[in-house]
Amino acid sequence: MLKRITLHNFMSHSHTVIDLSPGLTVLTGPNNCGKSAFVSALQILADNTSGDFMVRHGEKECRVIVETDDGHMIEWKRKKKTVSYNIDGVDFHRLRNSVPDQLHEILKLSKVKAGDADEFDVHFGEQKSPIFLLGDRGSRAARFFASSSDASVLIEMQKLHRSKVKTAQQEYQRQQNELKQAEIALELLKPIPDLENKLELLNLSYESLQKEQQQIRNLEAFIQEFQQAEQRVSRLSDTVATLNILPESLQQENEQPLAVLTQRFVAIEYKTRVKQLQISALQTLTVPPSLQETDQLEKMIREILSLEQVAKSASATGDCLKQLNEPPHLAETESLQKMIQKLAVSEERTRIDRQESRVLESCQSPPELIDLQKMEQLCQQWEQAADQFNAQCSLHAKCESEYESVRIQLLKWVEENPSCPTCGAELEPDQFIRTAETGLQGHSHGT
Repeated sequence: MLKRITLHNFMSHSHTVIDLSPGLTVLTGPNNCGKSAFVSALQILADNTSGDFMVRHGEKECRVIVETDDGHMIEWKRKKKTVSYNIDGVDFHRLRNSVPDQLHEILKLSKVKAGDADEFDVHFGEQKSPIFLLGDRGSRAARFFASSSDASVLIEMQKLHRSKVKTAQQEYQRQQNELKQAEIALELLKPIPDLENKLELLNLSYESLQKEQQQIRNLEAFIQEFQQAEQRVSRLSDTVATLNILPESLQQENEQPLAVLTQRFVAIEYKTRVKQLQISALQTLTVPPSLQETDQLEKMIREILSLEQVAKSASATGDCLKQLNEPPHLAETESLQKMIQKLAVSEERTRIDRQESRVLESCQSPPELIDLQKMEQLCQQWEQAADQFNAQCSLHAKCESEYESVRIQLLKWVEENPSCPTCGAELEPDQFIRTAETGLQGHSHGT
């Protein structure tokens, strides 16, 4: 198969290199840009066509170099009227209108001979010529199929083309299915931004509540200090009133204690004015709101964090699944699938039972009723609820039993099959059970 074509001073190309893809290579461009020159170059390389029309105007020589995917290199060169080939480093001269013998063994672009003079070019089709054999007479087409050894090759090429088309259609269908699954996953993950916004608002509310609680504690401490200062002011007022009833003419022996007491009184009077200013400032404040139970808020925050973790895990799982190739053909795993389905059903029942149990635990005790008839009705309803609860407990115990039975069967299956029958990877029992519980069907192939 050709891998690369290089044109040097060939027709309109001064120096052009084209790397061919392993499958189909399509050259596109406006008219007269040199697309047909590549077909002419391959025809001249295969047939050693005579003439000097292929040499670029104003140049003395032109070359066509072809590389194949199996390591061969073929070079055709025309200098003035001399043509030469170089095949894998070996030069071939004086060929006139012939080609080296090993050229077609490597290039595989030779014409098919039918009889002595008739030849068919099965590898090239001119731009304005009919499709191969469609524009020829029926007798000539019959001669080709009767004498050509390449007819079977054409049939094989047709079969290969049909097979590739079928494979491409299957790949397209698979990609469409993956696209639908990705759209479903994106639809399921749509609420995540709203949850993040709600979580951010809840966090802001929680921080605001924390700040308000701190302010409340500061105000309570300030009020306590104010009450203590008020008590001290009251005591000092009593002392001043007592001092006022004393006679004016007293013989003072020592004025120092009185000066100290006066200084203390002045300081207390100053503190009293400060407290009064603080009281007047506090009177303008509104009463702080009463705090409600925060259990529901904490529960909602935990659920949001859990959903965020599940979303991250789903996103990581989606990224890993996008990088996977098409899975190999699976062995018979119907029994294992049934076990995993039973395990998933048992796990769902257990989760529901636990949730109902938590709901029942959070219920408050019923108030005392005066109306005995309503009390009797409530008792009957309570007995019915108790019967339902006992039935749920029995169902929960049954689910736990089924869950343990399925788990034991899975462990036994892993012990009997230490390696995955699909990808051949070694199976670890604990990891296999944990992976099955998370909903990944027991084992992630290729990890």
